[in-house]
This record gives sequence, structure tokens and C-alpha cells, in this order.
Amino acid sequence: MYRALLTKTGMVGLLLVATACGGSDVEATGVVSRDGLLLTVEDLPAGTQVARFTEPEQLVMNLLLDTPSDLGVPRDIVYDPVECGEQSSYADEARLTLSDADSTSMMGAYFDDERSYLALVSDVPLDIARVADAHTGSCSTYRMNSRTITTSRLDLPPAIATENAAMLYEVSDPDNPDWANDEVFYGYASVDGYTIAVVSMNGVEFESEFTEFFTKAVLKARNR
Repeated sequence: MYRALLTKTGMVGLLLVATACGGSDVEATGVVSRDGLLLTVEDLPAGTQVARFTEPEQLVMNLLLDTPSDLGVPRDIVYDPVECGEQSSYADEARLTLSDADSTSMMGAYFDDERSYLALVSDVPLDIARVADAHTGSCSTYRMNSRTITTSRLDLPPAIATENAAMLYEVSDPDNPDWANDEVFYGYASVDGYTIAVVSMNGVEFESEFTEFFTKAVLKARNR
């Protein structure tokens, strides 16, 4: 669950470039039905900028918000407890199974010129409960070298409370003044054979905004 390649600034920058360029005009084979399940500007607050991602490298860059724990960082990572290394890798690798452009459609939204959200619809199945437990079970708090990572599971809003879904909030070094906090919201859902995922690196003060965005993403797939 270690963000090694893409920072919040990089995420926003990539989304701005895609928005300015209108995304890619090339659609991968077989993505049309999934594309129709993605949120559009009509689904979001007025003034929201929206971009569609269809190139494989764009999908990979965005999903690598959380790279596998031994990718792009030294391999001598020390986890405390030790078993949390396996849990962390499971959560990262499960998310990366969604990065195939032939089986996944992705969009990004940019709110108020400062907050970005990434959402995808994938044909790849995901064990939502297992992924959530990897984040929030026995390894809800662990140390990775000198960093502390804490993840909590958030309550689903009433509109999607009966769905096979999970919302998570992860923060690194919340009590260490020597580190700037990294905050990430994750939303996962399984809807009629599709996997819905939303990622945001906005602060905890935007939890309600993330919840609303994720809810809309799930309901868009549910009510198609």
C-alpha cells in the first residue's frame, strides 16, 4: 500500500493533461459497454472537469497510485508485524489486476481546480471482502521501515449499504511531524459482474465528497 511512483501532484497533473487533450480518441476493443457505466460530466457537480483514459499506459500510471510494495523502492523493506508485508502486497496486486486496458475503462474528475478522483469499471473480478480485510484486518496499523500506515473501513452510505462494496481511508504517519501525511481513499464494489473502483488522494476533510462520488459510481453501474 506504498505510493512509490505517483504523488498527489502527479495525479492531478496527469488528469489536467488528459482533460486538456480530451483524453484519447482511440477506444480499445470491447470497452464500449463499460464506457457507458463510467460517470460523465452530467453526473457530477457543475464545473467539474472530466477526462476519459483509454491508453494502456494511462491506465497503468493511474492505478500505480499504490504500487506493489517491492516495486520502485528498495527490496529490504521491514514490516512490523512481519505478516503485514504479505497483506500489503495482496492489496496492491489485487488492484493492479484491474490495469489491463482491454478489460478496464477509466475516467478522472477534477473538482474545484484542486481535487481529483479516478474511477474505473472492469470486467476483472475482485474479492472485495478479502481486499478490504487486507487493508483493515490485523494489519490496519503497521510499520514499513520508518513509516506507520493506518487504514480504517468507512461506513457505506444508505444508498449502497446492501451492495458488495467497501470504502477505506488510509493515512501514513498521522502522528509524526517529520513526515507529511499521505492520505488515500479507496472505494471498491462488485456490481453485476463488474468491478467498480474509485481512488482519491484528497484529505479526510473531503470524506463526504468521496463518499458521494463513489456512491454515484456504484449506482451508475447498478442502474444502467
